Amino acid sequence: MQRAIAIFAVLVCAQALRPSVSATAQRNTVARMASTAAPAETSAATPAAPASMFLDEQAQLAKSSFPIKPDELISLTKAFLMAESGVKDESVLADDFTFAGPVVGPLDKATYVNALSSFNLKSAFPDINPQFHNFRVDPFEPNRVWFTSAGYATHTGRFEAFNLEPTGKRIQLAHQTNSVTFNEQGKAKHYTIGYVMDRELGDTGGLGGVYGILYAIGKPLPFPEARPWKMSFQYWLFQKVGGVLQKLRK
Repeated sequence: MQRAIAIFAVLVCAQALRPSVSATAQRNTVARMASTAAPAETSAATPAAPASMFLDEQAQLAKSSFPIKPDELISLTKAFLMAESGVKDESVLADDFTFAGPVVGPLDKATYVNALSSFNLKSAFPDINPQFHNFRVDPFEPNRVWFTSAGYATHTGRFEAFNLEPTGKRIQLAHQTNSVTFNEQGKAKHYTIGYVMDRELGDTGGLGGVYGILYAIGKPLPFPEARPWKMSFQYWLFQKVGGVLQKLRK
């Protein structure tokens, strides 16, 4: 513990002892950056932003040798979701399928199907709607489709998996990013869900997946991974030391 605290302090000292930059210098830097990033048509003399800063997604995808094209991959992803992510129709899953969330998994195919079948969210939340949107193929992993969910649900049924009676609560789920990775046969081989994009959105305390739903209805599970983020003592100390050193610089 003492060694970790010492490392924290050294890192903060190194940051705090860097030469300070005046507010005017900062404004000038921001102005130069904004000028560089401005569209070329605003001025013939305005330099274009560095080419490496913004990826040409279409050009990157065009390099792919993966046999299934982006539009078809997105259609496969929607079919996968319509099959209740493989629980309703396991034929959409590859034999070597795996599932992973922020703190769950990886799970193999059999474990995943059994686990999701036991939850039966629809009976507990009959109106649940994930509101999937923004489907796009990863230009660096051209067999992977990313998409976003920002759903809602009302707890009007019994949640059998956790022995919970209806609370009647209507909850807004956090914006979460999810993905499905496919093999060359068009079968889902990896599925990720529950990665919260902004912990301040929704009623889930920054939690994704079932953990977020349980927290939102007031029935969180009794371990840290199923509870909202809480600052550790080490991080609190790191911030305090940094604050003191910043004041000493003035």
